Amino acid sequence: MSFAVPQRVLFDDAAGVMSAGQKAISAGETHIDLAAVTQSDSSLIACLLAWQRAATGAGKKLTVINAPASLRGIAALYGVEALALE
Repeated sequence: MSFAVPQRVLFDDAAGVMSAGQKAISAGETHIDLAAVTQSDSSLIACLLAWQRAATGAGKKLTVINAPASLRGIAALYGVEALALE
């Protein structure tokens, strides 16, 4: 099972998405699925970084799957390819 990120994650959506992801990680989730994402900006990168910190803090490794090419490009632009976007 994985936390499925919604289709749209733009600045106005980020707080709700961040909270939902944090709850999923707190419940033990270690996979973030980006397959549905069609609209995103750097706020999704911020969510991913926060989720990664939360997982690491809980002693878990976070795996991000199905990252769209556009998000990989943003991650590269900001130098955070270490998010392990698969």
